[in-house]
Amino acid sequence: MNSDFMNSRHVIAKAWEFTRENKPLMWWYAFIPSVLTTLIGILYLLYQFFSFKRSPLFDNAPHSFIADVISTTVNFLSKNTNLLVPAIIITIIVLILYALLPTLCQGGLIQIIAKKYKNEEVKTSDGISYGMLVFLPLLEYHLLIKSFSIVSLFTEAGFIVRNLGTDAVKTLLPIFILATIAGLILTLIFTYSEFFIVLGKKPVLKSMGRSAKLVILSWQHTLLIAILMLIISVRVIINIIAVLLVPAMIFFATGLAATLTMANIGIALGILIGLFGLFAASYFTGILNVFANAVWTFTFLELMNEKRTQEFFTE
Repeated sequence: MNSDFMNSRHVIAKAWEFTRENKPLMWWYAFIPSVLTTLIGILYLLYQFFSFKRSPLFDNAPHSFIADVISTTVNFLSKNTNLLVPAIIITIIVLILYALLPTLCQGGLIQIIAKKYKNEEVKTSDGISYGMLVFLPLLEYHLLIKSFSIVSLFTEAGFIVRNLGTDAVKTLLPIFILATIAGLILTLIFTYSEFFIVLGKKPVLKSMGRSAKLVILSWQHTLLIAILMLIISVRVIINIIAVLLVPAMIFFATGLAATLTMANIGIALGILIGLFGLFAASYFTGILNVFANAVWTFTFLELMNEKRTQEFFTE
């Protein structure tokens, strides 16, 4: 059997064992960011769904979904002025945490994983300091790569479809296909950038360049790891959808019952079920986050420990 495949399986098995033995890392550095990303992800999907539903492709509504949301929100807050300041404060806090916390936690998580890999003494709480030390360059890198992410391309394609129609999509489809392929290639090429930033303390552009060199030098191993991680991620996503689907069905059922019988009890039950679904999805996503960071950190460290790699990166 291919040695690269065996090595990849070994790394993934070791990373899963690490994840199981270090559950506190998930609660400290993955769960809360997962709650935020899950919430924002749900809002994003709802926005896309209702924007398409109200677009000329379907309902051809007189007003866009965003315009209706803004109008409804303004009307609600104008009638409940006591909620205006808390709503603004909560919104600002959530947006700031969503923009900054995942990057901070990832920096700390990678450092802790690396130190435990090297059998160095490290406390779980030390990750906060580690994350703060590499926060700015890591944030700069994340902002840079978002421009060619799959989500960004999907958002742009959706905007064009809703506003210019399917004819525009047919015309621009080759461009979007090429952009998607380029985005996937760049994502693979820059796989190790975060680790050069966090563990190597290199500047952003230099880290991206070194990542490209390391991927080229070990492309078979990197590609195998990426494929195995994609398969694992798809399975976890399916599990998360299944976990969310059952509460969603119960939520809609209780909502329907609430309109017919006891509204307050139905709404309260629906909220509790929704919170349970959010917790479960965030928990699974948090586990996957720690596992994925462990896989790529172990891979990076093992590749950098190889003699041929050390010679290749000699200053």
